[in-house]
This record gives sequence, structure tokens and C-alpha cells, in this order.
Amino acid sequence: MRDTYQYAFNRAMTHVHDRHVTLDKAARGCNTRSKIKKEETMTINRRDLALSTLALPALAVSALALTSPALAASADEEAVAKKVEAFRLAQIAADPKALGALCADEVSYSHSNGRVEDKATFVTNATDGKSKFLSIEYQDPTIKVVGPAAIVRFHWVAEQEMAADGKKVPTNLHILMNWQKQGDDWKLLSRAATKL
Repeated sequence: MRDTYQYAFNRAMTHVHDRHVTLDKAARGCNTRSKIKKEETMTINRRDLALSTLALPALAVSALALTSPALAASADEEAVAKKVEAFRLAQIAADPKALGALCADEVSYSHSNGRVEDKATFVTNATDGKSKFLSIEYQDPTIKVVGPAAIVRFHWVAEQEMAADGKKVPTNLHILMNWQKQGDDWKLLSRAATKL
């Protein structure tokens, strides 16, 4: 069993038999004591306090200048949010003109069963009257704008009624949409769905 030693604050660990276990800072020329800083008290007078108070408005203006790009991003996020809501309403209404206007020509629309549709096929199938949406909710949406692209995620909860037999079919999905800024307009570039 190893011997236990107690060391004073101002004494380096210098035991010959303990040389391989402990670091002998004093013998190696280290000046540990001079590196220990003492706590200093800070005094603030009225002048210092007044000057710091005057600096606050300047900091606020500079902080506002730094957030200008963030405000621009939020304007894009708001524009995308409006497009996403317009898309939801167009799906409920089964409006081919509105759905076509919201989709990019190159859209890749993927369903939760793995079926992938191009723009023409998606618009045709979404508006063919074989079923109608009784409700569609986009719950907990998130929008992240990255340059000319926007990543949109949400929880899809919907109920559909089949025209053939009147059967009501609920759907519970996780949706990923990618929107692309084309000129001044945002268009749906891709959509993927996963069953929950």
C-alpha cells in the first residue's frame, strides 16, 4: 500500500522515493507560485456606470443591424409558410389549377406507399374525384430557409372519403417538402411521406 503524504500550499512535492509518481515542479524550474492569481475587487464609480448606460443604445442599434439577414430569412419563411398553407387548401379543394401553380415543373411527389409521381401525374391523381379529403392538418410545421431552398417538415393528419364506397380512410404521416425559390416565387420541388 502506498504512503499518503500531505503537502503544504507553498511546498512542492519533493520526496526522493516518490519521484516517479509525483511531478517535482520546483526541481524542474517551474515557478508555480507566481502563476497563482489573486482575486481582485472591482470598483465602479458613477461615471463608469453612466458611460456603460450610454453605450446600451449603440449596442441595440448594432444588434439590429446584425439581425437584418435574420429578418430577411423570416420574410422568406413567411412566404414559404403561405405557400404551404395554399398547397394544403388546394389539396382539400382538389383544385388542379392551384396545385399546378404551386408545383415546380420538375416536382417529384412521393407517397407513403413508395409511389413517385411527376407534376402531371400528381395533379391528375389528386383531382380525379376518386376520393376527397374531408380534412387535412399540417401539425407542428418547421420551415428552414437555406439560400434559394426551403426545407419544410410537418405531421400530416387527414381523413379521406372514397367515392366508390363512401369509406373513410384516416392518414397519419410525416411529411418532408422541399421548396425552391424560382424568381420571386416559391415552388414545391419535392415531397416525401412516411407512415407513422
